[in-house]
Amino acid sequence: MSMRVFVTAAELGSFNAAAKTLGISAPMVGKHINTLEDHLGITLFHRTTRRMSLSDLGRIYYDRCVCILNDIETTNALVKELSHDVSGTLRMTMPVLFGKRLIAPILFSASKKYENLKLELYFDDNTPDILTERFDLAIRSGFSSIKQGFASQHLINYPMVVCCSPTFAEQHIMKDFSQLKDHAGLFYSRSGQVRPWRFPKADGNITEIVPRCRLVLNDIEAIADAAVAGLGTAWLPSWLVQERIDAGKLVRICPEQETLQLNYHLIWPKTQLLPAKTNAVMEMIRSSI
Repeated sequence: MSMRVFVTAAELGSFNAAAKTLGISAPMVGKHINTLEDHLGITLFHRTTRRMSLSDLGRIYYDRCVCILNDIETTNALVKELSHDVSGTLRMTMPVLFGKRLIAPILFSASKKYENLKLELYFDDNTPDILTERFDLAIRSGFSSIKQGFASQHLINYPMVVCCSPTFAEQHIMKDFSQLKDHAGLFYSRSGQVRPWRFPKADGNITEIVPRCRLVLNDIEAIADAAVAGLGTAWLPSWLVQERIDAGKLVRICPEQETLQLNYHLIWPKTQLLPAKTNAVMEMIRSSI
């Protein structure tokens, strides 16, 4: 407060004028100036009965105070904007199909709700560098929250489902996941390398099974289509295949047996204060998915 009083008095050249502008008494202005001078051990103003002027050190102090007060005003305005105003640009990245199917409709609603919010959405099954590419928010599966520089929040789990066409199920009866290794499998891979399907055990360990590889595709929806066509078994997330199962195009193999849970997280760069735009979008996603 004393710094603001000093700057006002220096700019108006009068304690009385400063008092009127600030809504305080002239003696209170003098008290603030005296307190500053005592604290600094210098004379800020040369005062006579007719005029008042800044001392040389007072001029230096005034210039610095103006910069500091401007910084404070700018910071206050920024914090207010970050805390309340859902506006500006939000850059977000997410897995391609999961993002298009489950997240994009939510974000389209956010865009309608917040007219001053600009969304830049990037669908990518690779893992971009969130910090380097300046993403405000990301969704990823299997993310570890202990990664340095990031904060994360669990969003949702979806079980992996082993499924095939009804015709394939009739022709290849399976009573246990272990029998999958004797039947044709449809695999997802971006590198061409086939990875085992993973199933949790009661003791907490994981069983890995590799069916006979019939097809390798780099698109999980194409795998679901291949399964509908009767080409083999598929190990896919439930959010992708549930509609096909409900429509009778696919059936679950060994539905009573536990399957791996695929977990999704919201991820963002660590910061002391999240912008309102990020908080608003995160809340819409959490409440809608």
